[in-house]
Amino acid sequence: MTEQDRILTGSQDGQNAAATTLHLIFRFLRTVRLRKGILVAALVMSTILGMTYYITAERIYESTASLYVVRKGSGVTADATSTSANPVTEMPTYIALMSEEEVIARALKILPEKYRRVDLEGYPQSAWIRKVRDNLQASSAYNTNVMDISYRSRDPRAAAAMLTAMLAGYERWLNETNQGLSEQGLKTLGTRLEVIEQEVKSLQARRLQLKASAPELVDTGERNQNSLNTISKNIELLTQEYINARRRTEEARTTSQELQRAIAGGEDILQFAMEALDSAGRQLVEQSMGLGTQDSYHVQRIMQEILDLQSHLTEARQKYGARHARIRALEAELQVKEKYLADFPEMQRTRTDTMTRDVLAPRLVQYLNQQILKLELNEKAVSERLAAEQSRAQKLSQTLTELGDLDRQIEHLYEQQSSLQSQSDGIGLNKDTFLSTKVSSRPTVPIRPVSPRLPIAVLLSLLIGTGTGLAVIWVLDIMDDRFRTPEELKLHLDTQVLSMIPRMSELPGEGFDAVMCHVRPHSREVEAFRALRTSIEFSTQDTNRLVITSTEPGDGKTTVSMNLSVAYAQSGKRTLVIDADMRRPGLSTLLGLRDDVGLSRLLRSADDLETAIAANLRTTVVQGLDVISCGPRPVNPAELLQSERFAALLSWAETRYDQIVVDAPPVLAVSDPAIAGRLVDAVVLVVRPDKDRRRMVIRAAETLRTLGCTLLGVVVNHLNLDDAGGYGYGYGYGYGYGYGYGHDQEPDEQSGAGSQPS
Repeated sequence: MTEQDRILTGSQDGQNAAATTLHLIFRFLRTVRLRKGILVAALVMSTILGMTYYITAERIYESTASLYVVRKGSGVTADATSTSANPVTEMPTYIALMSEEEVIARALKILPEKYRRVDLEGYPQSAWIRKVRDNLQASSAYNTNVMDISYRSRDPRAAAAMLTAMLAGYERWLNETNQGLSEQGLKTLGTRLEVIEQEVKSLQARRLQLKASAPELVDTGERNQNSLNTISKNIELLTQEYINARRRTEEARTTSQELQRAIAGGEDILQFAMEALDSAGRQLVEQSMGLGTQDSYHVQRIMQEILDLQSHLTEARQKYGARHARIRALEAELQVKEKYLADFPEMQRTRTDTMTRDVLAPRLVQYLNQQILKLELNEKAVSERLAAEQSRAQKLSQTLTELGDLDRQIEHLYEQQSSLQSQSDGIGLNKDTFLSTKVSSRPTVPIRPVSPRLPIAVLLSLLIGTGTGLAVIWVLDIMDDRFRTPEELKLHLDTQVLSMIPRMSELPGEGFDAVMCHVRPHSREVEAFRALRTSIEFSTQDTNRLVITSTEPGDGKTTVSMNLSVAYAQSGKRTLVIDADMRRPGLSTLLGLRDDVGLSRLLRSADDLETAIAANLRTTVVQGLDVISCGPRPVNPAELLQSERFAALLSWAETRYDQIVVDAPPVLAVSDPAIAGRLVDAVVLVVRPDKDRRRMVIRAAETLRTLGCTLLGVVVNHLNLDDAGGYGYGYGYGYGYGYGYGHDQEPDEQSGAGSQPS
């Protein structure tokens, strides 16, 4: 559903609801018009009672006055322009004080004895205050400081005198109350000042204690904040130092682990040490391995000696022969030194390997362990310094915060102390002037009583009488749960009223001699059936096949079926009427056709349909009207109506007759009419407003619609034409309406000529 559809649906629902409400209002107004006697009686009774009360009631007079209330001080402050106590906001308090026991007691002492006896005579003295309070009323207009006071009494002069005494007693009580406010206020202020002074001393002592616990604090100003900033910078530097120390410790541990791995793997420890260690470590390696300047000097010295020997050898060869002993000696020495110089690297490498394994590795491990220990100690020291500095900063921050709170508390207490001291100093200047009252309107002696008042008595009498009368009419209307107008039927059943059949007198005779349309075709009552026939014919839907039923037994649906069938036949239409009420066949009983021929036999017959119809179809004395009676009472009427043979019967009849009328049992009694109603074009519901309850009629209509039947409309039966005002329905009748649905073979009562058996 689209949004527009929902809006339209909601609008239609609203219109329907408004129409329903309007209809209910007009319906109730019609009911009031019909029962106007009850309303008139209620109005007369209430008027009599109201006038009786007005004549006999005791006259009560009311005197009024106004009191202007002005506050010149708050009762604690002396500032004449103080806004701490607004008289407008305190008016409820002043109003309540007016009816206090002490004020009333003072007024009674002032009131002359002759006026006191007017309202209090006969009452015990303990009840005087309560009695005065009941007659006294005080109020104030919104956002004003003017009190309106009134007092009621049986005597106008007594009312004015009592109100005058109340104003005087109220003023005296206020004056006496204000006299003690100065001393009490000073005492209260002194106590509060002492408490504030003690609180200030306690806070100042705490402040000194905090400053002593933090020597770096010199004041609670910017220098203390600078101290905190310096500590924060120290913390930042120590944090960086701690990070560096921790990094160096981790690097030393990593170097130690790599050295141990190199030793275990037989790698070149010397090369690793020269690359991984710092300058101190490399110096340790050189010292441990015997490397350094001494080895270089030794090699240079040998080479210099070789050069010298070569020089001497050259000089000797120039002097001596090749085989001279001097030359041989020099050559041998030169050979030895050259060989030593050639073997020196190998000797050095062998010595280095031995020194590396036996001396250097243990010394390097020891050196790195010492370095790790040293770095760990340094890391711990830096960490402790950092923690100490952080603790110091946290403590200093807390101290500064607490000092700030203390300073604010002390400042607030000083402000309170100054304010209270100002109030204390000013109380004496405004002593007894906190509240002032002035009578702006003096009590007057009333001329006319305020109770009872004739206009109010008349108005209340009319309202009570009207309300009582309408309530009685509404209750009677609720108790009488019946339809009263055709409009009401249309509204509740959502269908049309086809015709209204008047109450008919019983005709003597049997068979068609008891049918009104046949015996008296020109009577006034018969016009109602012709109107019904016309309404059906002008319907917009097919009405060739109709089921006539009712809400309950005794509503007259058989009378309507029979007379409507005769009316159709008299109009020239070939008409077939079928009595489908096989449980309590009123139509067959009316026509005297209770035998073994009829609908039940036709539906159960094994013969073909044409043969069975020919054997069970009856012609009548009315030209163009044929009848199929109910036949023998079956044990399963509903199953027979549900059979295909009954549907085939209706189809056969539709081809041979212009109009088919099926007289079915009441809707709420059995399910037969709903079964037959689904096979025909429409259903007509007969209603007797004088006996059918509204809920039962609505239920019958809903049952038909729920089961798929088309409700063409309703026929209002047994209308009392003599009752022309309002309701339009008669309540008396002279026929037999006994009709029930059970398992008896014969109906409880057989209807006669103009009767309405079912």
